[in-house]
Amino acid sequence: ACAATRTVVLPDRELPADWGARRSALQSWPGFELRGRVAVARGDEGFSGALRWTQTGARARLEVDGPLGVGGARYELDAADTDDAALERALGVPVPVASLRYWLLGVPDPASAAEESLDPGAARLASLRQAGWSVAYPRYAPVPATRLELPRLIEVTREGVRVRLLIEDWQGVRP
Repeated sequence: ACAATRTVVLPDRELPADWGARRSALQSWPGFELRGRVAVARGDEGFSGALRWTQTGARARLEVDGPLGVGGARYELDAADTDDAALERALGVPVPVASLRYWLLGVPDPASAAEESLDPGAARLASLRQAGWSVAYPRYAPVPATRLELPRLIEVTREGVRVRLLIEDWQGVRP
């Protein structure tokens, strides 16, 4: 069962202008929720749908609904559990669950080395390579009712697998 969460507005503060400080601030966020769209492609196969990701500490809840609300899946994920096989079988693609919570925020997973490429003139990632994955951040957008700017479009690729995430809404989550 999913623990009850209370949604709160993200902090009305700017992220640090220095990349190192910004990275640390985002890596330490205890929780967030996003809603958007996801498209996954592997070879000639793929799917798309609505996405909702709720992160509370090390636990995540992933909900994916198919086009027009047909079909869907719900997953409870724990970063401490490194067995991503069940989610991979269900989605048909390998999913680095422990790293995704960080990649969604536009920062590398602090648990492993990463090659970072910064957006010229901005203290944010343009792209990163980590654990065999390439993650691109072609678009950031202001978060309404805050002074934050977070990823709007994320493209994750590895060995013929492509995942595109279009984030439409960010919220803060507190247990």
